[in-house]
Amino acid sequence: MVNPLVLGRDKQGPLAHARRRGSAHAQEVIPSSASAPRTRPFGPLPPPEVVAGIVNDGSATLVAETAVRLARELEGRVRFVQVLPEGLDDHERADAEAATFGTALRALHGRPRVQATFEAPAGDPGELLVRRSLMAMALVVGPDAPGAGPTHEVAAYCRAHSGCRVVVVPAT
Repeated sequence: MVNPLVLGRDKQGPLAHARRRGSAHAQEVIPSSASAPRTRPFGPLPPPEVVAGIVNDGSATLVAETAVRLARELEGRVRFVQVLPEGLDDHERADAEAATFGTALRALHGRPRVQATFEAPAGDPGELLVRRSLMAMALVVGPDAPGAGPTHEVAAYCRAHSGCRVVVVPAT
């Protein structure tokens, strides 16, 4: 059986022993003509991402703190996504974004090396958060309000449709 880690015609030179994909020095063989294979180093893998799904439900602070703590444990970053209702004017949108930014900064305070990005899309919270967490390691959301009805069941929707781990913070 051929060792899948041995590349090239002989077992010498820089292509002789490529490490497995995902290691710090992984290489990809690029087919070429009759000449010796060329390699291209893979770029570094992006850090794991945790999405903090912030909806105007009173749980923003706990969602942000939980997402930052989880990102720090995973040695990753946080994407704060404040889902806004459709039809806000510029002032209302700016106020909502400022509130989210302030909540996120308080959660990040004292936790160095946690990278963060901020977004404030408008639309359906469940659908937007599932879409924004497609490549994430985890999605953190607030709890569904009891008796709120199916249009406000963001956590249930995320659990049913997300491809990543969904963390629902307890009600405050």
